[in-house]
Amino acid sequence: MRTFAFRTTILLAALAAIASTATITESQSTGQDTSLWNKLKNAANQGAQQKPGAQPQKPGQNPAPAQKQSAAGPINETGPFTPPPGTKIDEAVMAPIEQGAQFAISPKGIHMATLSHSGSRLVIIYDGVPGPKFDQIFNQGGPVGVVFSPNGSRYAYCAASGNEWVVMVDGKELTRGPAAANGMMGTPNCTLGFTSNSKHVYFMSVDNASNVSSYSRFVFDGKPGPLGADSDLRNYAFSPDGNHFAYIWTEPVPRPTRNQLIIDNQTAPYLAGEPQWSADSQHLFTKRSIPVPNSRHGSVKEVLLDGKPFMRADNVTLYIPPVGDMLVAKVLRDASPQSMFLVIGGKPVPGSETIGTISDVTFSPDGKHFAAIYSSAAQRQFAFIDGKKGLEYARLDGFTVANKLYRILFTADSSKSAYLGFNAVNNGEFLVYDGNESDTILTVNETAVSPAGGHLATAGQGQLTMDGKILNLPGVNPHTTQIAALSFSPDGSHYAFVLRDRGNTTLYLDGAPQTSYSPASAGPLDNISSRPYLWSPDSKHIAYLCRTSNPADQYLCVDDKAVRIGVANAYNNLSFAGDSNHLIWVRNMGQSITRIFVDGKPVEEGFTPSVGGFVKETWQIGSDGNLLALLQDNTSMKRVSIAPSPSTSLATLFGGATTIAGGK
Repeated sequence: MRTFAFRTTILLAALAAIASTATITESQSTGQDTSLWNKLKNAANQGAQQKPGAQPQKPGQNPAPAQKQSAAGPINETGPFTPPPGTKIDEAVMAPIEQGAQFAISPKGIHMATLSHSGSRLVIIYDGVPGPKFDQIFNQGGPVGVVFSPNGSRYAYCAASGNEWVVMVDGKELTRGPAAANGMMGTPNCTLGFTSNSKHVYFMSVDNASNVSSYSRFVFDGKPGPLGADSDLRNYAFSPDGNHFAYIWTEPVPRPTRNQLIIDNQTAPYLAGEPQWSADSQHLFTKRSIPVPNSRHGSVKEVLLDGKPFMRADNVTLYIPPVGDMLVAKVLRDASPQSMFLVIGGKPVPGSETIGTISDVTFSPDGKHFAAIYSSAAQRQFAFIDGKKGLEYARLDGFTVANKLYRILFTADSSKSAYLGFNAVNNGEFLVYDGNESDTILTVNETAVSPAGGHLATAGQGQLTMDGKILNLPGVNPHTTQIAALSFSPDGSHYAFVLRDRGNTTLYLDGAPQTSYSPASAGPLDNISSRPYLWSPDSKHIAYLCRTSNPADQYLCVDDKAVRIGVANAYNNLSFAGDSNHLIWVRNMGQSITRIFVDGKPVEEGFTPSVGGFVKETWQIGSDGNLLALLQDNTSMKRVSIAPSPSTSLATLFGGATTIAGGK
């Protein structure tokens, strides 16, 4: 969830005029409290009767006569326009413009919650519909106080009404409770969340908000559990499918207290702790201490599956794969010397015992293969994959994939594993792919795993590896160049990266330099993508903003063709439509105004909702493959859905374009 402050600098005068008009009109006609919101709703209803695709009036300008853009010729950068026939533009008012108002955007679908005022009370406006009035909206990690479900389709918040706190879910009251005796209440009364499947809402609630030692209860879909629940939601086990939960309950009184496992708000018929769900969400693993006479510590750990013991050890850590039924247990044998080993299927894995340490247990995507990092007493490290020990190194380094660190990687098809070993003797780094060690490689800064198939590539300085093999780039000195923005196409059949050499930037596609043009920027294309190029969803095209020898011109490159789209440094948010047949981008028109283009044709215009332009929450390709964008006009925030015209496409965009044939 991202929160924003409304842009008001440009709009204050217009807002003052609108507010004044609304006050006079509504006071005279109804005699009730004035409402800017009703004024805006009426304006929105009138706007909805206009034909889709009509150009919005630029803020501060008089309406200009609409003009059609011809199918061929230069792109209409700044002139009046009418969207191509067949373009479908649907606008939905999300909230009125109010100075100082705060709003939050859902992670998907561009749903919007606005913290607004209605007289002296607070109100949440969700997708244009005001909720009930409250005395206070409690903070839930952001100033708006709204929590969205993972899929973005649901929302919840907690508020104060008189001397009661109220939980609101999807615009309806779920439950409420009393304030403390001294009137205190707040977020601790209702710390909210949604399960991974977005179907269930839960919250933690303290019994007495004025007492930091007060007991809590866990409430799931409005059904409260017993008082004495763990107050830290990080200690709760939610099943992968989002339908089940488990936690440890502590009896408030009498002392000494007893602990009890709670599963789906029901008391378990056995005592245990440390709950973990199986990958299929159908089974629960737990642990408990069992007294054992003459043992080193007087007790051992017993592991249970659905309440039935199946393993005992001095200490044990369970690792559960994302899918499948494999269970890997790391067992500590607390003897002299102390040792560790792995257990699968209730049996020790041969060769897995060590007097060192075992860490970073990892599974393949299909859950059928496992790997771990071993550190010996002699301060050496090696990988242990599917029961086989790898070569020893001074250390095993990690891969960085999408800004996350991994010690061992599996390919998407689960057929290959990879890790990096560093040898201090020759100060060399080695890539071990599918058990085979590469020659010495240069420092690895980026790693890409193909979304499909069994490919893995690494890059750092001017050297590339593909599936464990070093690929030397002709004419490139790896010690004076840098490879960045490494990625595979969605189907894994192509790869691309950018080579930076003394200020020059060259795009490489499947290992071949695209020398006719170069990316317009060596950094991010926009604030959504981390690469200066874009794959089409069907993996058949690669697109990016590019440049020629004239620095004043901005070109758009797709595959081996380029077309001039306007002046340089004014474009961003390049996106493919879901069908891979249309390209969408925006042009900065100045004064925070942006114009949206589809296949080179202007289709919509408005203010951007934040100073930095569009971000991933406010610019999305929806599940239907069409563009969703959040725009602002003189009166309101709007969610705009744009379906491209069937009369335009990549083919029409480049039909009259000139392919760049010489030099950058």
